[in-house]
Amino acid sequence: MHDHAREQSSSPSAQNNSEEPLAYRAVRGGLWAAAGAYWGIGFGFVANILLTRMLSPTFYGEFALAIFFHTFLQLRSKVGLGIAFAQQPTINGKTIGTYFFLDVALGIGGLALTAAAAPVLLWRGYPLSVVYILLALAVLSVLEACFGVFSAVLERRLHFKPGSLIGSVALTLSYLPAFWFAMNDQGELSLISQVVAFTLLSISLHTIYVWRKMRDILTLPWRFERKLAAKYLRFGVLSGVSNSAATLSQQVDTFLIGTFVGTTPLGYYDRAYRMMQWPSLLLNAVLSRSALFTYARLKDDRLRRQRALNMLIWISISVTMPITLTLLLAAPDIVVALYGEQWRPAASILRILFIAGILRPLWENFSVLFIGAGHPQRALIVNLMQIVGILLLGSLFGSLFSIEGVALAVGLSYLISLAVVVHRFGDEIDIQYWRQLGAPLVAATLTALLYLAASQTALPATLPLPIRVMAAATFIIVCYYGIALALQPTQTRERIAYLYRLLRPQAGPAKENSA
Repeated sequence: MHDHAREQSSSPSAQNNSEEPLAYRAVRGGLWAAAGAYWGIGFGFVANILLTRMLSPTFYGEFALAIFFHTFLQLRSKVGLGIAFAQQPTINGKTIGTYFFLDVALGIGGLALTAAAAPVLLWRGYPLSVVYILLALAVLSVLEACFGVFSAVLERRLHFKPGSLIGSVALTLSYLPAFWFAMNDQGELSLISQVVAFTLLSISLHTIYVWRKMRDILTLPWRFERKLAAKYLRFGVLSGVSNSAATLSQQVDTFLIGTFVGTTPLGYYDRAYRMMQWPSLLLNAVLSRSALFTYARLKDDRLRRQRALNMLIWISISVTMPITLTLLLAAPDIVVALYGEQWRPAASILRILFIAGILRPLWENFSVLFIGAGHPQRALIVNLMQIVGILLLGSLFGSLFSIEGVALAVGLSYLISLAVVVHRFGDEIDIQYWRQLGAPLVAATLTALLYLAASQTALPATLPLPIRVMAAATFIIVCYYGIALALQPTQTRERIAYLYRLLRPQAGPAKENSA
């Protein structure tokens, strides 16, 4: 069975199938990932609101700080084995075995680094609870490595249904211990218990699925090959370090606040930052995995890759702008309505993070483009710039304006890094500024002016808080989309029609002619 798991056949029919428009394959393949991710977003949204009302900001600050150190110390995240594996033309015992043994070795290495760092962190004065959470995360990473190869095979084939279903079930059940600890005055165990439960449930369900549906992979003669491992590492390290740098660039502000201000203020910042991430979460549910593999398979087709990029930029802005605008304009009411009065200090932070909320999805899309197109060094440069920018600007503004200064530094760093990307790598990014950026900014500005004018009337203040929040969100979203459609009627209709053709089951593969 050495070659029974080949991705493509040499027969003409198989070749024709492999040449189906990738936008169709990526979107349809990503629908299951989207379904699972949106369930996670929806259910997790409600569950986390309830947990936030039950837990103190200190617990969230400690957990966020532990996540930063885990990201910094883990080796698996710094070697993009999945990305390197996606470049392989076939799936056989050699490619799978090499992936498996490398992934497990990296997980064990990360655990060893974490164990060595633990006494150093305690010596530097970090809370003991942060170290405990960090060690637990490192152990879980080793367990995840044992099943990483099966997820990689499924994603390599753009089969997201199994992982989405497993993830949805595991996520739903994983919150049971979190609520139990929170309700029994053991809030310090609540957040980490959810992560532990999710990982163990995911592993258990994956074990059942692999045994029932992926026995062909199990029967292959897994073996480790040094030359292939070196190939994985050469390609994967650059991509993985870039991805790790991207993650760290989103957590450097956590390190600055947690180290120099404290875990309780960090808790307020963490909730505000998570709210700022809502648009990115909605986008990543559909685009994160499918976009990477789409760009990877179109790396030699500049025209189709550019069409895919234009479509993803349009989707990013269309989703991001109205949500982020709502968070900016109605921040105090939204924070209090969702989390309670004790979390009101997060509102001012959320408003300052508006710039980051608008720019981050674009920045993530460009990073994925560079990796998928075979230029991970470009993504690494951008991500390192972001880290350095937040460290420098965050330290400066943080010393002047405390947490609000760090939030401002995050937005400015995104702006600077995006400007450099467009200037340095314009050969990969052909942006039509008015169509892609100008019209949405005009629509957002006009919407904000209309909202501010409407808020000056006496009516909003008389409404109950939940009704006031829903009314504000509805007003902002309707105004934004109405103005955006008026500014670009033809382009908007064409792209909505194009997405409809891609998603329509009875239509079959759509032609990629209008992205």
